[in-house]
Amino acid sequence: MPVLSEDSGLHETLALLTSQLRPDSNHKEEMGFLRDVFSEKSLSYLMKIHEKLRHYERQSPTPVLHSAAGLVEDVIEELQTAPVNNEEKELLQLLSTPHLRAMLVVHDTVAQKNFDPVLPPLPSNFDDDFDEESVKIVRLVKNKEPLGATIRRDEHTGAVIVARIMRGGAADRSGLVHVGDELREVNGIAVLHKRPEEISQILAQSQGSIILKIIPAIKEEDRLKDSKVFMRALFCYNPNEDRAIPCQEAGLPFKKRHILEVVSQDDPTWWQAKRVGDTNLRAGLIPSKQFQERRLSYRRTVGTLQNPKTVKKPLCKSILFL
Repeated sequence: MPVLSEDSGLHETLALLTSQLRPDSNHKEEMGFLRDVFSEKSLSYLMKIHEKLRHYERQSPTPVLHSAAGLVEDVIEELQTAPVNNEEKELLQLLSTPHLRAMLVVHDTVAQKNFDPVLPPLPSNFDDDFDEESVKIVRLVKNKEPLGATIRRDEHTGAVIVARIMRGGAADRSGLVHVGDELREVNGIAVLHKRPEEISQILAQSQGSIILKIIPAIKEEDRLKDSKVFMRALFCYNPNEDRAIPCQEAGLPFKKRHILEVVSQDDPTWWQAKRVGDTNLRAGLIPSKQFQERRLSYRRTVGTLQNPKTVKKPLCKSILFL
């Protein structure tokens, strides 16, 4: 078996490992996988780059000059103000090329270790009423799915409040938007005193990322923990035919005998649930057990609900409550 020297690099070690792989009838698939991985050119290139960087660290080179770009500017100025021969003219053309000057700028940046980003100045129309520590800027990437949050407007103050976060939706997965947060801006557009329909239109017209300016809500220390339970539906439900649901678009339709995973019972009236086996990660609203029982009891009391015993083949619509 070949022996590696102390000066051998990682890519040489990798090549040696590849050459030492032997067929094994008991692990044929695993051996083939390792051989394919070790033979990847991109992995070999990464190993070589790693060695170069380690070699650079060991040498710890120090720059001879921290302002090479400034020196070149001085040389160019000298050459332009005096008669030059052919060699000096060629040097002037070389030093004036944009690629070389860009390389020298990068050299000076590295030499000066000037790696901190330059932050833009605050806009002149910045709202001084905002508490600097309380304002939060949230950036969400929008795709075809909705953001998974409902909003409401405070009629007294005009503030737009996040009323509900749908579990599994984009807002929930980000972990940056919470119930009770006050929404101030959407992509730089102020939403104070705007109707939820207007804000929804702004979001619909936005493409790619969405930037929200939010005033976070005060967190409750004794907030209830999430509870996940599984239930079998005993009735059919269509949110589009339910006038009581706060947001029909956020509702979750289901049929009798469907298995539902209830992921949130924070709201005593409207739970959040997902259909087991459904590929949609976002939860939807369903009536809570207590709320559904109250509606059922009321409908039976006023005599507008059919007795199930008298119906041979009950349809879903016959047991939907408006």
